[in-house]
Amino acid sequence: MLTYENKLLKLAYWSIWTIALFSYSSVSASALSHIFIIIPGFYFLYKAFKENQLNLSKSNIAMIALIIFGIISVIAADDIENKFKVAFKLKYFILPLLAIFPYRLILKNIKSSQIRLIFNVFFMVLTIGNIAGIHALFSGYHLIKMKAAADETRAAGMYGMAITYGYGIEFIVIILTSLIFNYKQSLSEYFNKKLFYAALVSSYLGLYFSFTRGALLALIVSFPFIFIKTKKKLFISLSVIGILIVGILTYLVFYGSSSNRFLMKAKSDPNMIRLSQYQSAYKGFLEKPLTGLGYRNFESNVERLKNKYDLPFKNFAGHAHNNYLEFLADTGIFGFISFVLFIFFWIYDCFKRNDILAITVFPFLVSFSFSGLFQNTITDAENMFFIMFIYSIFYATQNIQSKKNSL
Repeated sequence: MLTYENKLLKLAYWSIWTIALFSYSSVSASALSHIFIIIPGFYFLYKAFKENQLNLSKSNIAMIALIIFGIISVIAADDIENKFKVAFKLKYFILPLLAIFPYRLILKNIKSSQIRLIFNVFFMVLTIGNIAGIHALFSGYHLIKMKAAADETRAAGMYGMAITYGYGIEFIVIILTSLIFNYKQSLSEYFNKKLFYAALVSSYLGLYFSFTRGALLALIVSFPFIFIKTKKKLFISLSVIGILIVGILTYLVFYGSSSNRFLMKAKSDPNMIRLSQYQSAYKGFLEKPLTGLGYRNFESNVERLKNKYDLPFKNFAGHAHNNYLEFLADTGIFGFISFVLFIFFWIYDCFKRNDILAITVFPFLVSFSFSGLFQNTITDAENMFFIMFIYSIFYATQNIQSKKNSL
C-alpha cells in the first residue's frame, strides 16, 4: 500500500516523465508537468519548512523576488484587465521552484534503470521530432503533425516557430556535446549510446536547418565552457578561437556581401526590427521604471510605444527579442535586477560544483545567458518547460553527494 507521501512523489515522478516525453514534442502536453507537480510541490515545501530544511540558494531567493515584483507589476498596470490570469503566467517560475522539494527525494532514491529509461525515451522523442522537422522543411509537409510545414524555409522540429525551435534545440546541442567530453564511461549505464548519438546528430542538423543566427552564435560562444573545469588550457585556446570566429562573422555581417542567412547584413530588416523592439522596450521601461508595464505586457504596448516615440517598424508587434530588456520593460528595475541575479547566482552555483550535472549544465547556462541577448526565451512556454526543469533538477541535487557523478 502506497503511503500519502509516496503517492505524491509518484505524481512528481510523472512530471519528470512528462518533460521527457513532451518538452520537445508538444508544448500543450508539457503543461501536464505543472499539473502533476502542484500538490507535491506545495506539500514537500511545507514539510521542508517545518523541518527547517528549505536550504534556499541565492538564486532561489532571487527567483522569489522576481515572482513578487512580477505580481506587483501586474497589479500596478492600468491596462491589464484580468490581473489574475496574467499573474498566473508566473507559474513558469513558481512551479519549478516548488518542484525542487519533491525532486530532492526522488533523486536520492531513483534507480539507474529508471534514469536510463527516461533518457532513452527522451532521446527517441527528440530524434523523431528533429527528423520530422527537417523532412517537413524539404517536403513541405509535417508527417507527425499531418499538416503543412510550420515554416517553408526553415526547420522547426515539432515547434510552431522555427526561431523558437532553433534556440531550444541549441540548448540540447550544447548539453549533449558537453556530455561527450565530460562524462565518465560508467555513465553509459544511464543511456543507450546509439540513441544518444542519434539525438545529438539530429539536433545538430536541426539547429543548422533552423538557420537561427543567434542560436548558432550562442553555440560558438558557449562551446569553450565545456572545458572550463576539466581542461583549462583547452578552454583558453577555444575561447581565443571563438573570439576570432565571432570577430570574423561580425566583420562579414557589416562589410561582407554574402547572401547566406547566417551572414545577413547588419542593416537588414530582421536586424533593424530587433533594434526597434529593443528601443521600444527601453522606452517602456522609462515610462514606468519602478513597476514596469506589467509582466508579459510589453508586447501589447509595442505598437503604442512605437507610435508615441516615432520608432521604425510600427506595424511589428511582439516580445522584446531580448530576455533582459523584456524583464526591464515588463517588471521595472527591481524585477530586472531580480532576473539578472537569478541567472548570475545559478551560474555561480554551477561553477562551484564539480559533479557531472554541474559541469554539463554550465555551458548550457552560458548559452542561455548569451542567447537571451537576441531572443526572448525565458517567457516562451515552448522553451521554458525545459529550461526551468533543468533549474529544478540542478537545485534538487545541490546537496546530494554522489560518488557516481563526481569527476
